Amino acid sequence: MGLTIQKIKTAQIGKRMHDGRGLYLTLSSPGRGKWTIRYMLRRKAKEMGLGRYPEVSLAEARKRHFEARVNIESGNDPIEKKRQSAERDRIEEAIRFSGVADDYIDEHRPQWTNAKHAYDWRASLARHAFPHLDKKPFAQLGTSDVLEVLKPIWHSKHETARKIQNRLKLIFGYAIAAGIYHGNNPAAWQDHLAHYFPILNATHLVRHHRALDYKSAPAFFAELASIDTMASKALQFTTLTAARTNETRGATRKEFDFDKMIWRVPKERMKARKLHEVPLSDQACCLVEKLIRSQNSSYLFHGRDPEKPLSNMAMLSLMKKKLQSYDTTVHGLRSSFRTWAGEKTYYNPAIIEFALAHQLDEKIEGAYLRSELVERRRPLMQDWADFLTGDLTADLTGKVSQPNIETRLLN
Repeated sequence: MGLTIQKIKTAQIGKRMHDGRGLYLTLSSPGRGKWTIRYMLRRKAKEMGLGRYPEVSLAEARKRHFEARVNIESGNDPIEKKRQSAERDRIEEAIRFSGVADDYIDEHRPQWTNAKHAYDWRASLARHAFPHLDKKPFAQLGTSDVLEVLKPIWHSKHETARKIQNRLKLIFGYAIAAGIYHGNNPAAWQDHLAHYFPILNATHLVRHHRALDYKSAPAFFAELASIDTMASKALQFTTLTAARTNETRGATRKEFDFDKMIWRVPKERMKARKLHEVPLSDQACCLVEKLIRSQNSSYLFHGRDPEKPLSNMAMLSLMKKKLQSYDTTVHGLRSSFRTWAGEKTYYNPAIIEFALAHQLDEKIEGAYLRSELVERRRPLMQDWADFLTGDLTADLTGKVSQPNIETRLLN
């Protein structure tokens, strides 16, 4: 017959009492003792502690004994499992959020086209997240810890807070996939954090890049062209080609084929990580040729050091200081191009998206040969350049009408 509470109360100090199937309790003093399990595994007698009594009650001791027996009967040594569990606990205790965040950044750094992206990630997390989330082991973090990060900045720095929330979500998702965090993502927004910020969730709109009204684009471009700086030339080229800032900044001489009037942007600088061929308008070609003839730098748009590209902030700084009346951003000029092309031309929407280097459905992209894609975009880019420079014979209220404009829609 097994042990009872009464038997334990009246047991002799130092005597090993058997509960059955190798479970023992040995009292060291009245009402206090140690649970052990004795077993045979691979012809070896072994003994393992199951905790102190009364901290581990009789019922709990039997539960632990049952779990150990399941392992033994499966051929697994509970002592080894206990050691492994302790090692996991030790490792988990040592893992902090900042370490997991660094692993995520290092893992994704090769995919980020802008080298400053990794720095921005870590700097923002170091300022807003690490001080809160590094207080306890990573595996113990939960929603309350995420809220501790977000609540202080949710009203005062809302855009920053949403950026931090998204980065936390991605890092926790990465950790779940890697098996170092168990449970639901504590930084998930949908059906989770959205419930904690109902007012802001309903009233705060996402701020998009401010786009210039395309009707003001010719005046903007004329004023821009009157500024004789490298940043101005870079912004002129960016506007003419509807390129992204990083694509323009890194442009080198060898990327330009003047015989075919094409600019080949390597995949390393492209957001989609694919080579992008840009058909150059006459105006863009003229700008590039003048720059190449007048300088020896390998970079088309270099900074103060001819062997380094133009600063990442140079074009934006120019717009803020010299063109502030237009209230737009560098990226917003791409939106201006897209609106103009969509509202004032008959070009196939897919061609417009290709011109912006947006990723499309593989079936749509597969409908065109690469060479065909370039040539179908060429008249579009020339029309845009003519519109910007005032050379297009069409007013601002009607659509341009040229016989070579693509009108056939994709099936």
